[in-house]
Amino acid sequence: MVTFRPMSEADVPDAVAAFESGLLAVLVRHQLPVTGNSIQDERRRQDRTRHFLGTDPAGSWVAEDGGAIIGMSQSFVREDYWMLSQLGTVPGRQGRGVGRELLRLALSHGDPESPGTIQCSRDPKAMALYAGFGFALHPVVAGWGVMRPGSVARPAEVRRVEPDEVTAVDLDAVTAVDRAVRGSSRTVDIVSMLAQPGNRLLLHADRGYAVARDERIVTLGARDEESASTVLRTMLAEAPAGETIEINWLTSAQQWAIGVVVEAGIELQPYGPVMVRGMDGPPSPYIPSGGYG
Repeated sequence: MVTFRPMSEADVPDAVAAFESGLLAVLVRHQLPVTGNSIQDERRRQDRTRHFLGTDPAGSWVAEDGGAIIGMSQSFVREDYWMLSQLGTVPGRQGRGVGRELLRLALSHGDPESPGTIQCSRDPKAMALYAGFGFALHPVVAGWGVMRPGSVARPAEVRRVEPDEVTAVDLDAVTAVDRAVRGSSRTVDIVSMLAQPGNRLLLHADRGYAVARDERIVTLGARDEESASTVLRTMLAEAPAGETIEINWLTSAQQWAIGVVVEAGIELQPYGPVMVRGMDGPPSPYIPSGGYG
């Protein structure tokens, strides 16, 4: 019999494994690109799960059957903005009500009338589940592929800030941008992202920022599309030659990003939608993180 309970620290490795096995099955079923799963990747996902378990324990849940974790969900709230970080079940458990109950529990954390966002997979059942709970669907494309050599010049006005060099002033600038574009800050989450190996901060004065790795934008926010494009170009210009680039979660409102991706010669392909409640559409100009929102 399946039971549901709050997640504990000891649950984190098995909860992450359950989520990842379900996500991998979705990627394979829909013939989507599958990235490698290194020890560092696994550690990053577990660190993220522990982060939200620490900040929002009331939003962290597991489903258990026979002593084994078969599913998990995590939601978090930042200044009345609700977000789903993760929801997944092991293969073979989809469509049996486990995901629905995990979502209901995740939604019980926070104000049900507040704005909310879900970065959804390509799974049709997941889309239907979220829509059934009142979330509106916004189609998405992703940039995925190798960049054309020499196609993007690095803008001089964007500062690259390594994690150990980030100051309180830098974080204040990021917080102000987030409040302007998202309506809520998430400083504690930015700090957590920057603690992950390989991540860095790109800062365009007080206008825009990104947390980035060599091959991808982790998240990006800006007060205007010109600044957002400038920050995105900086990440692309810094990417190692021949690297497979990932620019995810681009809705129709993100034409500024789609233009930069096309200019760089990176292929566009359909991706899982962004689902929202309590707002006209996803924040823009903004690229969310799949797990951090």
